Amino acid sequence: MPTTLAKNPPPTVTTENLAVAALERHAADRTRVALVWEGPQGERETVTFHDLNRRANRIANVLTGFGVGRGDRVFTLLERTPTHYAVLPGVVKTGAALGVLFSDFGAEAIRQRLGDAEARAVVTDAFNLPKLTAILHELPRLEHVLVVGGLPSALRASRRPRFHDFTEAFEQASPEFFAPEISPNDTCFIIYTSGTTGLPKGVVHRHALGERLVSTAHDVLKLDSGDLFWCTADPGWVTGLCYGTFAPWLLGLPFFAHGCDFDAARWTGLLERHQITCLYTTPTLLRQWRKAGPDVFAGRSLALNRLYSVGEPLNAEILRWAEAAFGVPVFDTYWQTETGTHLIANRPGLKVKPGSMGCPVPGVEAAVADESGREVIPGTVGSIVIRPSLISLFKGYWNFPETTQACFRNGWYVTGDRGWRDEDGYFHFVAREDDVITCAAQRIGPFEVESALLRHPAVIEAAVIGVDDPLTTQHVKAFVHVRTEYASDGELAAELAGTVREQLSPLACPREIEFCDDLPKTRTGKIQRGQLRSVGALDQTRVFLVPAES
Repeated sequence: MPTTLAKNPPPTVTTENLAVAALERHAADRTRVALVWEGPQGERETVTFHDLNRRANRIANVLTGFGVGRGDRVFTLLERTPTHYAVLPGVVKTGAALGVLFSDFGAEAIRQRLGDAEARAVVTDAFNLPKLTAILHELPRLEHVLVVGGLPSALRASRRPRFHDFTEAFEQASPEFFAPEISPNDTCFIIYTSGTTGLPKGVVHRHALGERLVSTAHDVLKLDSGDLFWCTADPGWVTGLCYGTFAPWLLGLPFFAHGCDFDAARWTGLLERHQITCLYTTPTLLRQWRKAGPDVFAGRSLALNRLYSVGEPLNAEILRWAEAAFGVPVFDTYWQTETGTHLIANRPGLKVKPGSMGCPVPGVEAAVADESGREVIPGTVGSIVIRPSLISLFKGYWNFPETTQACFRNGWYVTGDRGWRDEDGYFHFVAREDDVITCAAQRIGPFEVESALLRHPAVIEAAVIGVDDPLTTQHVKAFVHVRTEYASDGELAAELAGTVREQLSPLACPREIEFCDDLPKTRTGKIQRGQLRSVGALDQTRVFLVPAES
């Protein structure tokens, strides 16, 4: 890989505009690589900071030519290609707020986000264009649509919105751009939540976010010269945008990008072919890797030296499997779309307690608090909270001021997650507040029950919810996806229930077990327990009741 990689700069951001800080001070070295990309057909491209900066400048000039700037919202709806990764900083350079739409979204999900944000412009491609044109009549504030990959002639006459051929506009624009002055408090991103607990909400982040991205990329991810980093998340989600894109760029480091759906053998081949050193992925994908079996690793020569997990709790069983399969240390990280950067994490230099979230990262004051916002003693379950002085903490939810205000209590930002802290200062996740199961006056976290189920060799995935019960308020129901060599019958259900009872308690033992072939998930791979609660049984013929005495 033709690259020049100097030692990382100090963990500071030297300019207020996040995109300018990410690209321009590294662009002077014309050999420094910013992006290594491989496409679905094996096509490859390597892009330097110099080239990427000029591409972003052209895009910024196109948008400012439309009158786009500070205070506007511009969204992308694109596949993961080098063009998309140039558009992202191009939008931010203008001073407009960037929103990124996951390309797998359907028309309604797109309409919700563009309509809520009152987007002024969208950059899309030929593949996603039909989804956008289907909802244009519901987007009266949308003025401009740039289309990558060719503009249909029928759309050229449109006046609201105006359609533009991206390539034509791009090639006519200057590669030089002088970013307007902005404040560190100005909005750079609007990142929509996945909608697991209601309609998706726009999380508003400021340019000052860059300072924490730099420090946590140093302190947690340990990114340094010689690394080729791969974050598997799409930039439509906070991890893919913040850590998968801008964090390495702020350090002057390259990252690897790949736009294809998960395939264990193919992705393991990508790790080997591109000699990825640091992988950031999800427990869901690690479970899919495990499901594929050990053959995908046979004969591979990997350069990987550390692996990080994000997006949902990392079960101890999956952590131990991943350490053995990849042959590297595995670190769980905890943070939220609202916090913008890591809060609590396992990381190099800190002893890992499998199943724990780790300890607060430098600069974060975290605690466990009761309903009044008072800290509780170690070992007591409560709300995970942080001090709101964190510079990367969101400005608020777009159009939801009351919901924003409800996130703060007694001088804390309340994450909405429940957990406990041990005597050594390690945090342990229990559940989302909405997911906690109340059984016989006891509160049970789905995560611990799911973790217990995953220790059984038959189980690939598990999700746990509470079901109304006239005797105990609720009882535990488990949805379980098992390996094909096991019979999904009452005998296995009783065995799984016994496994949980032995590891946890009789109250935590599932009274219902439903075997299923898959579990409903968000686009980021999080299990949608709310959907499981709303639909009841996925397949009544595969539901087994487990007597309390079994």
